[in-house]
Amino acid sequence: MSEISKIYKPEIMDCPFCKTKLVYCYAISNKLVYFSNGKRIRIKNLAYTCPKCNTHQVYVSQTANKLSFKGYSYSAKIVCMIDKMKEKHKSREEICDYFFNKNIEISDRNVDNLYHKFLEFLNLDYTTKISHAFEEMSSKFNEIRLSIDLITVCGTVYIIVYDFFTTDLLALKKFSSIASFEIEEFLTSFLNKNLNITLIATIRKDTVFFPLLKRLCPANTKFISYQKF
Repeated sequence: MSEISKIYKPEIMDCPFCKTKLVYCYAISNKLVYFSNGKRIRIKNLAYTCPKCNTHQVYVSQTANKLSFKGYSYSAKIVCMIDKMKEKHKSREEICDYFFNKNIEISDRNVDNLYHKFLEFLNLDYTTKISHAFEEMSSKFNEIRLSIDLITVCGTVYIIVYDFFTTDLLALKKFSSIASFEIEEFLTSFLNKNLNITLIATIRKDTVFFPLLKRLCPANTKFISYQKF
């Protein structure tokens, strides 16, 4: 079977400092990723930089970044699926068999590694991490940009927050359903109308999640959807 590749470049192609058009510099990542539909796709995330500013800052695709956790070759949704199966007390062997039937090769060791990574992110002190990220962004760019992903597995909702500029994962939270009041409580903890939150990359605007984000953010916040995969 021939290899499928997807190439992603930054969703915003203008320098945040001088508005000059960004230029390509190198591929920041180039890896094969398993997806929950059984496909294995090479994801290339291209880094761009400003030819005018001497900042050495690179800008990458938020879509490519959110597809899988750094250093791992399984999609973020597969990791959340593992958590859901662990919640149902599925054994490693049962989890491996489930994915094998979906044409996804995964070992019991990989199941453990991915689940441990999930728990590490889930237990992050996200309040402190987000606060520090906001301070860094405000200091360096005079604005705050975020990337917020939402993954649903059998009704359970996972929300993952990334720093738009560094692509660092800032928070991963799990909720019983999209109707959970705890979702707004979580988002309100860092989406403050008094902050200079200028841009958020997130899911499609036809979901129930988007109106909630829009209501909680400053009125001038720009929203961009992830590029279609």
